[in-house]
Amino acid sequence: MHDGDHDMTIAFVGNPSVGKSAFFSRVTGVGVMVSNYPGTTVEMTRGTVKVGRKKIDIVDLPGIYSLGTSTEDERVSKEYLLREYPDVIVNVVDATRLERNLYLTLQILELGVPVVIALNQLDAAREMGIDIDAPKLSQILGVPVVPTVATKGIGLDEVLKEAVDPSLSPEGRIRVHYDNHITEAINDLGVDFPDTASVIKLRALENDADFVRMCCRPHEADLLLSKASEMASGIEDVHDMAISDTMARDLYGEAGQIADSVLSIVEKDTSLKHRIDDMLTSEYVGVVGLAAALLLTFLLVFRVGGFLEEGIVHLFETYLIAPVEAELATSNPIVRNVIIYSLLGIEAGFAIAIPYIGIFYIILSIFEDSGYLTRAAFLLDNLTHRMGLHGRAVIPLVLGLGCNVPAIMATRALNTLRERRIASVLISLIPCSARTVIILGLVGTFVGYWAAVSIYVLEIFIIFITGWILGRGLPGERTGFIMEMGPLRHPDVVSTLKKTWLRIREFIYIAFPLLIVGSALLGGLDTLGILDIFENAVSPISVGILGLPAFAATALVFGILRKEMALEILAVLAGTANFAMVLTPLQMYVFAVITTIYIPCVATIAILKHELGTKDTVMISTFTILLAFTVGALIYQIGMHL
Repeated sequence: MHDGDHDMTIAFVGNPSVGKSAFFSRVTGVGVMVSNYPGTTVEMTRGTVKVGRKKIDIVDLPGIYSLGTSTEDERVSKEYLLREYPDVIVNVVDATRLERNLYLTLQILELGVPVVIALNQLDAAREMGIDIDAPKLSQILGVPVVPTVATKGIGLDEVLKEAVDPSLSPEGRIRVHYDNHITEAINDLGVDFPDTASVIKLRALENDADFVRMCCRPHEADLLLSKASEMASGIEDVHDMAISDTMARDLYGEAGQIADSVLSIVEKDTSLKHRIDDMLTSEYVGVVGLAAALLLTFLLVFRVGGFLEEGIVHLFETYLIAPVEAELATSNPIVRNVIIYSLLGIEAGFAIAIPYIGIFYIILSIFEDSGYLTRAAFLLDNLTHRMGLHGRAVIPLVLGLGCNVPAIMATRALNTLRERRIASVLISLIPCSARTVIILGLVGTFVGYWAAVSIYVLEIFIIFITGWILGRGLPGERTGFIMEMGPLRHPDVVSTLKKTWLRIREFIYIAFPLLIVGSALLGGLDTLGILDIFENAVSPISVGILGLPAFAATALVFGILRKEMALEILAVLAGTANFAMVLTPLQMYVFAVITTIYIPCVATIAILKHELGTKDTVMISTFTILLAFTVGALIYQIGMHL
């Protein structure tokens, strides 16, 4: 269903890690909108593209494995497809894992919506010795199948041309050969519900009440579910297994048969890439390589970010701050302070946050797009086991280095509430990109690179000890898992830069208004003397126990809004971004450690409440505050006696 501004809507659907995001990014460019699906925390990305004279609304749905409801992502994707009803579905399929991907494809084909298959990552499949007959696959499925390599832009235009072709129709496509008992039940239901689509009857037999109620009127849905439940019980008695398992067996059987008929194995590539892959996943070389990759990441962020920060600060101080201060020397004190503090806030945003965040997100995008992130998960699997988690948890933990919010959302992929709780606590302690700004922008720049690295080592130690304690003390179910590892890929420069821009854009749109308003407010409060009252009240802790200057307490409070704001506001209050003029190396170190540990930012608190509830959120926040002040006080005392 398309809106009035677009001629048609296309939904991108596929398993996680099939290259769907790269496909979407290549097609739509950077002018996209990211928003949560109504009533959920699941993100959907929309963009617009013109094909001929048609203006197309493209929706990138979250990666899912089936149209079931085991995760919120799957529920959102199913709800969108059934209620929003896109004009065409582009099903992005990973050629390296064809059989597994076809399970979702066969479910999508049952929906009765026009479908185009984008057979993606063919280059990676060929490197693995896999050859797929795309025309034969198209003939079997009864829908267009277009070979693509999304990261290189190959085949994308052909997919869109097929999608907008007026002759594209849901007719003549493959029908899954379900068990005879299921087929008979569908026919029997057709007597009482002749106008109801077969796919709805199938989902009713499976007792997928959400699906049925999205497609039928309430009374009809209740009648259909009741009738189907009686039939399903009889089928389950005959098979001695759940009817959902019988259907899954039939779907996998069909997918396997199709894959076998179109797939052939050729001589495997024994290229340098495969030898590198073997080394990256080896027990010793891989771990050393991972440690080196992380150290190199922080060194690049430190060096390049520091260089950019120095230049930007010089430009702001010389050509903006100093002239404005001179111009406003005789103005009203409140007006002067509000303007100067606002400018200092803008300087802090451009000089401190963007250089470090931008470089970090470029590197994180390269790790994601190359497939190295899953190899990190594989390497750290044994370590996470000791914390009561499994290797799957490494993905959200590593994502936490970018931002804690999507990382906590990613814990939905974990199997039990116990694992989600442990992972969420650990993610809340992980130095995200905003905390990296503080560590490298303050300690790295003014104390030294290895001093900054030592904070990461301290954080890793704290995270491991916390995880070890929670892994042994937190009750709940423990489960195993199987982790998929896609092939190594060459990251696409354009896709990496677009992904980085989307992440930085979120910071600019959200953080900058907060930073400017917060800085202006500080200017007014400072002039009125209110900041002095607050700082004096908490000085027994901030100055007496932690050894920080009094104004640092105000910066810590603002850090709750966004972590990097703690450093930005510190620069505003200090009147300079050259922190060596106002803080000792020990004070910088203590401030950075406290800021990286204490209470998560507001956005993280909100997502914790949504995912785990108020009680767990309060406990996590209280724990991090006490831990931060305890560690900070210990470091100050040790530093004073060295």
